[in-house]
Amino acid sequence: MSATIKNPSLIPMPTLRKREGFRKYLRVTSFRYIVQGTVLFVLAVLPFTGLFRIDLGSGRFLVAGYQVWWSDFFIILPFWLFLISGAATVYSVLGMVFCGWACAQNSLSELVDFLVKKIFRRHKHAIGLDTLTSAPQKLPSNVGYRQWFLFISLVTLISAVTGIVFAGYFIPPAQIWSDIATGTHLHQLLWVIGGISAVMLLNLFLIRHYWCNWVCPYPLWQHFFKSEGTMKVAFDDTRRGECTGCNLCVNSCIVDIDPRDTKNYTRCINCGECVIACEDYSEKRGVPSLLTFHFNGIKVDDAGKRHINRLSPVVTRFVLAGSFSLIPLSLFIYGIVTYLPFHMTLSQVPGKLDMYSVRLTNKTPYAHSYRVSESGLPGKTVDWREKTVTVPGGGQIILPFRIEKGREILGTGVHPFSITVRSLNGKPGEISQAAAYFLPSS
Repeated sequence: MSATIKNPSLIPMPTLRKREGFRKYLRVTSFRYIVQGTVLFVLAVLPFTGLFRIDLGSGRFLVAGYQVWWSDFFIILPFWLFLISGAATVYSVLGMVFCGWACAQNSLSELVDFLVKKIFRRHKHAIGLDTLTSAPQKLPSNVGYRQWFLFISLVTLISAVTGIVFAGYFIPPAQIWSDIATGTHLHQLLWVIGGISAVMLLNLFLIRHYWCNWVCPYPLWQHFFKSEGTMKVAFDDTRRGECTGCNLCVNSCIVDIDPRDTKNYTRCINCGECVIACEDYSEKRGVPSLLTFHFNGIKVDDAGKRHINRLSPVVTRFVLAGSFSLIPLSLFIYGIVTYLPFHMTLSQVPGKLDMYSVRLTNKTPYAHSYRVSESGLPGKTVDWREKTVTVPGGGQIILPFRIEKGREILGTGVHPFSITVRSLNGKPGEISQAAAYFLPSS
């Protein structure tokens, strides 16, 4: 959008243009709704696609059927560092956009706010902890039973779906459907899903934005990267006298702040609702909007056109933070390339000096064959039941072996050796582990 103000010291406001045809849908709130819906859809279907799940029993992540252990250092740590640095890069320029555009808590709360306005014809906070604690007289009265039944039913349905989805991240979806169909462990399953659904019902019915505004710690994390130059909803203070006090911007604000207070940026989540409300109202009046998105990296030339100042602190921070995020991204790619899709553990059978076992785990969703070999001991002393095995996808197998005739061939003392496991198909690789066989003198 171009600007109508030529003075570069003023906030560049959008040119007043009538929105016609498809253009009236190309606004920031429309894109925000699309992002919110996409994030909720991905979160809802992700555990049922098999692409991601958390196995609490073994403390592992399952990504597309592949097991990612905490010992996979170059995958776990760089991944989280990349998320942190990438988020810092975004927040340093765009502010608290995660809360307004991608947070599931806020998106579901907005959905319930929509139901409140449509069913009860009341303000979004007519039902909630905010109203109960600050203005109980605003609670809806003279509302029919049908409205309450419809509202409670829809919120309960949303809560139940959320409970099933959340449980799917920790319980295999196939197991959930099997338990429901057969009745096996149904009692425990209902307790898990019912407990999660009850918490979500309480959250959506009463808490909603109260959590976002006063309890959630994540906005504090985003504040670390904000500055005066970070993008924010800006009010043209030089034209304050033109404000009619319609309060449309205040009523549309999700986090209940006054966008006209130019110092109040602590809780703004850059959702753009107030900007659109002001633009629509200003368009009807035939004057430029008083609210717009702005950050100090934007400058206005004499012709009134906006340009990005490449040397501004905001742009510099974005480039530096973005460059730093390339380091964990490179380490993460290295971790993916060097990822070993199997794991081996060598251990001695307790109480048996001459008996050992190799626990072999296949971390892939497909069956693979492996061959085990030893070095450091004469071949006649090691007795294997089998040395070539096929392990099913995600399974494990234990290979026992025994050291025989140790006293006759090896003699007393400590005898070091190593066990090596090689992959025979799939991604090539091998793992070796050293051990020692001790034979006492008596």
